Amino acid sequence: MAKATPLTILLLGSTLGLASSAAASSFTVNPITVTLSGKDQSALLTLKSQTSEEIRFKILVQAWAQSPQGEMQLKDTKDIVVFPGLLTLAPNEERKLRIGSTVPAGAAERSYRVFVEELPPLRAPQTANKSEVKVLTKMGVPIFVQPAKTMAAGTVEGMGLANGKLAFTVKNTGNVHFMPRSVQVKALDAKGAAVFEKSVDGWYVLAGGTRVWEVEIPKDVCGKSKALTVAVDSPEAKFSGRMEVPAAGCGP
Repeated sequence: MAKATPLTILLLGSTLGLASSAAASSFTVNPITVTLSGKDQSALLTLKSQTSEEIRFKILVQAWAQSPQGEMQLKDTKDIVVFPGLLTLAPNEERKLRIGSTVPAGAAERSYRVFVEELPPLRAPQTANKSEVKVLTKMGVPIFVQPAKTMAAGTVEGMGLANGKLAFTVKNTGNVHFMPRSVQVKALDAKGAAVFEKSVDGWYVLAGGTRVWEVEIPKDVCGKSKALTVAVDSPEAKFSGRMEVPAAGCGP
């Protein structure tokens, strides 16, 4: 990440959500997800200025993996090419980037991110105040290279309760990513009625990847719970897990 100066702050933001376009402080990017395949090995990404000043950009693509906690793990790659790599937008101008894959579709989806990074202006705007803070934006757009045949699937594994804390793992067992709208934990009593519910934030689970969560079950609820369930709901796949509450699971 670039070092901040008194007049310049770099704001790093990843594009999330399911909207058709994303807006930064002074420009928009459309679409916010790029999908490539063996049949469609290239696509266009549109940048549009929303300011009366000239904007410069640097474009970078990196391979994208995840840790079990969901942090992005990025490394340089030559699998994806983008043209142009540097560009300037005039006030309110729109330009298109060509994105292409240099690798064939594999058995599993490959994931990348293209970063559109706003660069400092070559000269300060005439209207700028000396004390003005210029915010630069770096926006990351997912790129997926899909296999010929796609299958979205997942499982909830490793459910365990210790000292009133439920730990579990969501594993992607398919060959494409999925993005949970919700991951819901429930505690059920002996009659199967829910005595506790909590949703945890979901995000991308990449092909072959895992995510781990830990949810605290309130002590007064845990003691009267007979089972715990985890339900994962995404547009691509829905699945769940269940475990019986062990006698010592709620702690002393």
